[in-house]
Amino acid sequence: MEYDSINEAVLALVPSGCRHVLDLGCGGGSLGHAIRQRGAERVTGVTFNPREADLAAKQLDAVLVADLNTLDLATLSGPFDCVVCSHVLEHLYRPEELLAGLRRVLTLGGTVVVALPNILFWRSRLKLFAGHFRYTDGGLMDRTHYRFFDWRTAQELVTNAGYLIDVAVADGGFPLARFLPGVGPLLSRAVLKLWPGLFGWQFVLRGRLPVSG
Repeated sequence: MEYDSINEAVLALVPSGCRHVLDLGCGGGSLGHAIRQRGAERVTGVTFNPREADLAAKQLDAVLVADLNTLDLATLSGPFDCVVCSHVLEHLYRPEELLAGLRRVLTLGGTVVVALPNILFWRSRLKLFAGHFRYTDGGLMDRTHYRFFDWRTAQELVTNAGYLIDVAVADGGFPLARFLPGVGPLLSRAVLKLWPGLFGWQFVLRGRLPVSG
């Protein structure tokens, strides 16, 4: 199955002025293409799916077909100003090792933008409370997920890999907020700030490589 979408919350955290961006788990290349449209000079994508690679090759500057579990970072044409990991690390056996290794291909002061699904999103909690733990073909309980994260462990994944988090946001909202004109958006922002681990369906984090190295 091919995957291709633009994660707007991730796109918003890619720093302006990035020249060379690496998109790990690039899918069909739409997110990387959007990053290019925002001014990046070169975007390199990596996917394990050859059919996704064919699609991405039409939108990105370079595409590598590789399994991120065994990716040889020396094969990447870095250095990169920013590495994007949007909903890909949860599919890996040891995501912390890949994140730590990426420090070697980042420019000094470079960034990683990480998006992870929240296993403790309120809908998941309701299902667990009802005694249901069922894998699905997509979403929070995707059957290809090897790792699961909450608000705290998502941040620990990034900091333990040696990055300084400068932005951490929960993306989601209050249930049925769209039916509350005017007050709905305000209510969503409030609950996401107070209880990010309950009302955010995904966590989006930006980590910076310390300038001291």
